[in-house]
Amino acid sequence: MTLTIPISRFRRLLFAILQAIAPARASAAAHAQLSQLYDRWGTAVFRAAYAYLHNKSDAEDVLQDTFLQYMRTSPELESPAHEKAWLLRVAINLSKNKLNSAWFKRTDTLEESYPCADLDSDLAFVWDAVRALPSKYREPIHLFYHEGYSTAEIARILGQKESTVRSLLHRGRSMLKETLKEAYDFDE
Repeated sequence: MTLTIPISRFRRLLFAILQAIAPARASAAAHAQLSQLYDRWGTAVFRAAYAYLHNKSDAEDVLQDTFLQYMRTSPELESPAHEKAWLLRVAINLSKNKLNSAWFKRTDTLEESYPCADLDSDLAFVWDAVRALPSKYREPIHLFYHEGYSTAEIARILGQKESTVRSLLHRGRSMLKETLKEAYDFDE
């Protein structure tokens, strides 16, 4: 499953919002930059938000808010990797804020499967198990296995020591192994 908002519709929506909040920045160059950013990092930002929120529409909201935050602040970033890390950090923070909001705590979410166009549907049970992990283990596992970050890069993104990230990955893998072993009775 991929993002449900068609890319062109999503870009138009973001650009319309950008025009409303900052008309001076809503130029053709800003539109091109937004399109390029979305093409490059939209799926990664969506997956990070979905990993937290477990709800497609909330993850789409965070995706939109992340790109709007980028356009509002216009951060000076050193490289495409730094750009991706900044976007993921903002998406994670926005997701945490949404989870901590009083409105979100009073609502029930609809269960959805993990949206990964890249993965076989046979592996959906693994991502369901990852989704069930506490967030302190889920974050590094998502960034390591889904986004392909090294432990040093994850440490910078999460603001933790590299050894802490390695420990969290190890413990998270152990928890997944036990969960999958119990639930699916895999042999060693």
